[in-house]
Amino acid sequence: MSLIVTGACGFVGCNVVEHLLAGGRTVVAIDRAGSWPPDAAERFRELPGHLLFAAADVRDAAALDAAFALAAAEGGVDGVIHAAAITPGPEREARDADLIAQVNYLGTLRVLSAARTYAARRLLYPSSASVYGDAAFPDRPLDEALDAPIPNAVYGIAKYAAERSALRLGSLWGIDVVAARIGAVFGPWERDTGLRDTFSGPMLATRAMLRGERVVLTREGPRDWVYAVDVAGALVALMDAPELVFELYHVSAGRPWTLADWCRVLASRLGEERFDLDPDPAKATLPLGERDRSPLGIERLLSVYRPRFGLEEALPHYLGWLDARSSAWHEAW
Repeated sequence: MSLIVTGACGFVGCNVVEHLLAGGRTVVAIDRAGSWPPDAAERFRELPGHLLFAAADVRDAAALDAAFALAAAEGGVDGVIHAAAITPGPEREARDADLIAQVNYLGTLRVLSAARTYAARRLLYPSSASVYGDAAFPDRPLDEALDAPIPNAVYGIAKYAAERSALRLGSLWGIDVVAARIGAVFGPWERDTGLRDTFSGPMLATRAMLRGERVVLTREGPRDWVYAVDVAGALVALMDAPELVFELYHVSAGRPWTLADWCRVLASRLGEERFDLDPDPAKATLPLGERDRSPLGIERLLSVYRPRFGLEEALPHYLGWLDARSSAWHEAW
């Protein structure tokens, strides 16, 4: 049996593909661009799993059918992790709202329809904490049952519409659909894909400091950062679980820390003063949002997967991962 990953060449998609291949799985990777990041193809060849690639735009029903047929030929479609998405900033929102809706919403319906045709056991939809929007600031961790999303950006609106539509159609069509709202992701394979306009604070800070630049923040920047390796582990665990109690799960680390903490620890490891806090916005080198979203509660997730990476574990792993990449990777970001 094979597992399908859409958006396979993207940030989350690459981590999911790597996790599955490391476990010896057969993976059919679907992506419109068909361009793996530097070092990824070589890395994936070293892993025990079997990787097939299908170039397909999730808006193209015929191309999706061909890709799903390829997976079906590998013993059937066990499941689908639908990670394909455009992650826009405000400029792209204003310019390409129609395209964002087509890919993030209509593309999800097309993938779900293909999953129905090929009798996939389960479809896992990686949603986003962005769906909470204006409701993201209670004085406690966000709860899947208690907190109703009020998305306030085109990305969050499209993701919420896709999430709810997938769950609804799954119940009507007899497909096991599970949604996973992912928190603030950072880590391996994060880069400019041309479809991702916003990058994580830890990645931007690490890049700057490794280049010898000084990072200045206006404040601490607390967030429930979740390492991409944990995101992949959680998504695959949700895909593999024989039965799930809920149809919606938060995916986050459960251990909030601040971007300033990350910068302090990294500066200490580098042995140089490359970080400072200054309340003057004019001196800031990395932007922070006006408000800090409440962390995602992960009690539901803990029944299926326990995140392994807090700041102390993630930073050395990430630096080791960067050290192992070729010069081409470093030039790319």
